[in-house]
Amino acid sequence: MPALPMPPWTGTLRIHEEFALAWAAPGDTAPHRHYCHQIVRAAHGVATATIDGELLREPVLAIASQREHRLQADERPCFLLFAEPSSFQLQALAEAITAAPAQADAIALAAARCRRPQTLDPRVAHCLQRIDGLLAEKIHAASLAAGVRLSLSQLERLCGAQLNLSVRRLVLWRRLRLAATEALRERSLTVAAHAAGFADSAHLSRAFRRFFGVRGSDLVRAMRLQS
Repeated sequence: MPALPMPPWTGTLRIHEEFALAWAAPGDTAPHRHYCHQIVRAAHGVATATIDGELLREPVLAIASQREHRLQADERPCFLLFAEPSSFQLQALAEAITAAPAQADAIALAAARCRRPQTLDPRVAHCLQRIDGLLAEKIHAASLAAGVRLSLSQLERLCGAQLNLSVRRLVLWRRLRLAATEALRERSLTVAAHAAGFADSAHLSRAFRRFFGVRGSDLVRAMRLQS
């Protein structure tokens, strides 16, 4: 049975360990790139996106970490999966999502089975724990480095090698993860901004648009967090 038409960005988001799964009718996005891998799985027919300037229409689209892309509006809902690169290999994840039935529970289970144990340097893992515990506060990269007995340049090289992110971008990404969850839970960008250490809702909204190609207010208005 064909999926029923839905207004853009109407749908639900489920947060899992190291990945999130949305069921939504995508709207147009500005070109953007983000740290997480992304899989777009059409429930019926094909999904449409421009990836690195190439227009693609496929049942399943796999978008690697940091690749520029933009989605096109489609009234037919689809599954959008966002996965941490340190925990998932994109090709294996895309194959698993392609093989799974077009149901949220089945896709979430397929993704969870693809999750691989993290093999991070203990110093990077410690920094991630510290960052997550300090997201509502100002975080100093030099302090993170000192906490694992490294110079800032050494920590930058280590994070670049293991996560392909600078320390500053790593902190911003962890803030955005928390802010997205809080925005949908509390139905407020202002509350989410303060919880995740952004100066205000305008700062958070700009970060949302830069990383996801849409305004944070659009997601808060139309998406619902599903447990």
